[in-house]
Amino acid sequence: MYEVLEEKGKSSLILPGEYGYELRRMVWNNSIDKKPACISVCESEEDVVQAVKFAKRNGLDISIRSGGHHVAGFGVCDGGLMIDLSNMRKVTIDENRQVALVDGGARAGDVDKETQKFGLAVPLGTVSKVGVGGLALSGGIGYLRGKYGLTCDNIIAARVVTNDGDILDVNEVSHSDLLWAIRGGGGNFGVVTRFEFALHKVGPKVFTLDVMYDYKDAKKILEKFNAFVLNATDDAIAINLIITVLPPAAFLPESLHMKKVIMVTGVYTGDIEDGEEAFKPLQQLATPIIDQSMVMPFTQVQNKLDKMIQEYVNVYGTSLYFQELTEEVTDAILSKIDSAPVPSVLFQLWALGGEMNRVASDATAFAIRDAKYALLVDTMAMPGEDEMCELWTDSVYNRLLPYSHKRASYLNGIGQGEGLARLAYQENYNRLVQVKKRYDSDNKFRHNHNITPD
Repeated sequence: MYEVLEEKGKSSLILPGEYGYELRRMVWNNSIDKKPACISVCESEEDVVQAVKFAKRNGLDISIRSGGHHVAGFGVCDGGLMIDLSNMRKVTIDENRQVALVDGGARAGDVDKETQKFGLAVPLGTVSKVGVGGLALSGGIGYLRGKYGLTCDNIIAARVVTNDGDILDVNEVSHSDLLWAIRGGGGNFGVVTRFEFALHKVGPKVFTLDVMYDYKDAKKILEKFNAFVLNATDDAIAINLIITVLPPAAFLPESLHMKKVIMVTGVYTGDIEDGEEAFKPLQQLATPIIDQSMVMPFTQVQNKLDKMIQEYVNVYGTSLYFQELTEEVTDAILSKIDSAPVPSVLFQLWALGGEMNRVASDATAFAIRDAKYALLVDTMAMPGEDEMCELWTDSVYNRLLPYSHKRASYLNGIGQGEGLARLAYQENYNRLVQVKKRYDSDNKFRHNHNITPD
């Protein structure tokens, strides 16, 4: 059926019907049901090279799976070769250079576990199970964004396998155009088998904000939250406001089951004592239901939201940036929340600023450097609810788009959509097209928010 995959390294090729195929093609979002022609499970960089060459010989598109955590399910494709990096999870700390060497299939939790042994951290996301590769290549907005920028800002070098199977050492001197592009430009240019990330002094313990309010106070809370964000320091800007209906889960008191709440979470990246004082206004936005703000290990902070992000459920997601929370914007957001067709909706409003916004918009591919908020909405559909949830999620995007900042979305938090890449990359898009032409002119790496070489 296909020309044989050269037996170098330890990779295995799994075909439909063979053991492991169904499990390997699954991604976090269960609504994604794509069936690759074959799956290459890679254990090494050489395995990736052979997989890419195999795809080229057989005329197959390529999808790249790291953590499989993107709402659009970009890690899996129909009828192509799925390159599965999930066994490549090695993390090595170079303490002298203050650099983390991270394999392309590592999860955020893998990185945190190793870096925190040295009291160091890479700016990552807010969930430990997310794949570092996908997160970093399209931005990476996490708890360290105000102090140390985005994940992509901290990529100092990488190893990239091109669509010809060549291995490139990418850094400021060698293939600097590609380094610029992978700092936010997604998986459009090749398979990143290893990242080198800058490390920063964080932890091992930090002051964390974790307070829950009743949704009935939403408007007042949003007004006060906005006022805090406008004056927040770099150490205090990493705060997230989450609106959801709590599930009837065993880890929650029965009185909170199915209750609509607002959670305000965050991490203070400076001295612990200063954090306790700085976050007090956010603990007094209204009368708290629960306030679990405390000092805790940074590794625990990074996996605290894991239990809220269910795996293998049908999810529909959207995202937009905002410059300010005017009364009109707030009313529009709350009206959509009030019209949610199912209780299993997660609205997240992430405050932006500090170091991530000081980077020039053309210094990396990631172009949105002046927004004040990123809104991410995930709707979890139970059986029979898919069409309704998908339509409603799209309606959230359409309702809020006129108020959004540059009509742009955070690409790590939105499904596939026409024109989303152009809007996200703004003036950087044409430069990305030129890099795409140089490294992937036939668009083999198209299963992403695609930058076409045309």
